[in-house]
Amino acid sequence: MKITCLVLLCAALLLSLAACAKDLTQHDPPQPPVISDAPDTMTQEITAMSFNIYYGGMAKRQAAVVQCVLDTMPDSIGFQEAHARWRRLLKRELKGAGYAMACDKGRHAGLGEGVPILYRSDKYDLVEEGVFWLSERPETPSGGWDAQIWRITGYAVLKDKETGFTYAHFNTHFDHKGPAARINSARLTADRINGMNLPTVFTGDINAPPDSVPAQYLAAGGLLDLRAAAGDADTGSTRPGGSGVIDYVFANHYLREPETARFWVIRDEYDGMIPSDHYAVAARLTLAN
Repeated sequence: MKITCLVLLCAALLLSLAACAKDLTQHDPPQPPVISDAPDTMTQEITAMSFNIYYGGMAKRQAAVVQCVLDTMPDSIGFQEAHARWRRLLKRELKGAGYAMACDKGRHAGLGEGVPILYRSDKYDLVEEGVFWLSERPETPSGGWDAQIWRITGYAVLKDKETGFTYAHFNTHFDHKGPAARINSARLTADRINGMNLPTVFTGDINAPPDSVPAQYLAAGGLLDLRAAAGDADTGSTRPGGSGVIDYVFANHYLREPETARFWVIRDEYDGMIPSDHYAVAARLTLAN
């Protein structure tokens, strides 16, 4: 009798440990907010851009990176792999064009790679900004799940100085090695976007193609890939040499008239040079609030 009880107790303990060790990737996908059927109070067309500018070798490429932004003049742009020197340069070189920077910090308590957002400060007021870590402890500088390096998502809430139209821009760079980290990062970011419940664009290098599980989690969370949703869309590679699609512009359920939206990949060269090992991507879209 004692042996039977001991066996049952051990079995129960093993089941409990297994449940505790269950990977977070088994959680249900994030749920988007319910879309109101109330009429829109205001709509606005914006241009959003995403650009992984590559961490190293900036000296020869910095003029090309800056010119790529100036040629597009987005309302807001999310950068990836922007360390402190990149951030200082971007702020300095684009200030004259009316840009200011939000989320000016790196993933290691302010140091290292950042995911800054530049916005048209001549057109918008910065209402709120912040970053969170892609980990089980998002408010604390930390790495999460099976990620090789620490990762963060940044966000900025922008209000048009003239119309009062307000939207949020989230920007990220998911881990390049950890599959569980990418899935959980997608879930966490979608939950944060839905919790804010504002018209939102979400840009980034998610290190995963459109048919991947992380992309499916983002879609389940109500985020629309403009590459698929826009009426005029470039579906080609976002990496020179045609090595796949990993760079995105998403919009949430406040997207309106997607058939009139445009998504494009910027393949321009500057003095014969491609600015980065990623192409910048951009979208022109209409949001409502």
